[in-house]
Amino acid sequence: MSEVMSQQQLRDEFRNTLNHISGVLTKVLAQAVPCGALSESDIHTLAEGLFLFAFTHWEQFTRNLLIEDLATSPTSELHSAVQQFRDADAARRLATKLLSHPDHPRKFIEWSDYNEVVARANELLGAGNRFATPPLPRREHLELLRRVRNAIAHRSDKALASFLNLCEDPPFSIPAAQIAGMTPGRFLIAHIWNGQPVLRDTLALLDSAARHLVP
Repeated sequence: MSEVMSQQQLRDEFRNTLNHISGVLTKVLAQAVPCGALSESDIHTLAEGLFLFAFTHWEQFTRNLLIEDLATSPTSELHSAVQQFRDADAARRLATKLLSHPDHPRKFIEWSDYNEVVARANELLGAGNRFATPPLPRREHLELLRRVRNAIAHRSDKALASFLNLCEDPPFSIPAAQIAGMTPGRFLIAHIWNGQPVLRDTLALLDSAARHLVP
């Protein structure tokens, strides 16, 4: 990180990004009318981009928050191993290195799986860390959304098959006749989850998760 940000600043920056995405989504959906400037296919494509943008920022938020905890928590593995740092920012630089791929920046670690984030937090911060305790609300739904993310980001046969299975299984339970030709974009816009389009509920879920991690 080029600039040191507090936990609250990290949270607020992420929430501001979600608010911006929500505003863009409102403008996009306003075009979902007969003779609108955007076709149905256009709207679905834009929905996939907005979803991926939101999820990527969620990954960045959890990574930066874990770096901050590792660098500042007196009970973290880093502070347990090093009693005194050379300068004020040394702990943060070391925390960043510990949480980066050995070949960073040419290669990187996948941060989309929240279960992996929790596992790393438990290993480096110990029990009772913010990522594991208390449990993240709707954590199981976050895992479902990761499968949507993979279908958009990778487009592999495996990722797309996982996405279609997700559509068919609870809690979505979309009839087989509607799954034919289903794309992530159509799913995000046309399918209703908790009373609103899946993409809108995704933004609400991520916002709630950020406020849970940094009250």
